[in-house]
Amino acid sequence: MNKKEVLQIPNYAVKAEERIRWSDLDAAGIMYFGQYIRLFEIGETELFRHVGFPYTNTQFEELGVWMLRVNFSCDFHAPAMIDDLLDIYCWPEIIGGASLRLRFAVKKSELVLGDGSCTIVSVDKETRKAVKLPEQLREKMEKLISGSRI
Repeated sequence: MNKKEVLQIPNYAVKAEERIRWSDLDAAGIMYFGQYIRLFEIGETELFRHVGFPYTNTQFEELGVWMLRVNFSCDFHAPAMIDDLLDIYCWPEIIGGASLRLRFAVKKSELVLGDGSCTIVSVDKETRKAVKLPEQLREKMEKLISGSRI
């Protein structure tokens, strides 16, 4: 995203809030870039909770698969500082055969501080080989995108 582009956060994105703490900062006094993974994980956790699959042991038992992260990317646009209250948005961008690509945005007020994506692959719990996304998870994500009741 360059400065002229405006990230479009869809109306079905799930929102969470997180405040920047002392432990999130680097030597320059701004949020350490690695903390974006933590913020994205908060967004992902809330997305899965929102569609009825909270990250508990029961989620994996119910779905019968592990959801492994295979790709992560992030673009940084502006720094976050101590005590900033950030809005974290997460939404499904692509629902593939065995994979799910999630998009994220971290904002302070109207300013996008960072955005990125993560690809998650559904794998068999024993063989760790890719398998189709569980149908109930696919249906919930598609309902979220379409605006249908989950």
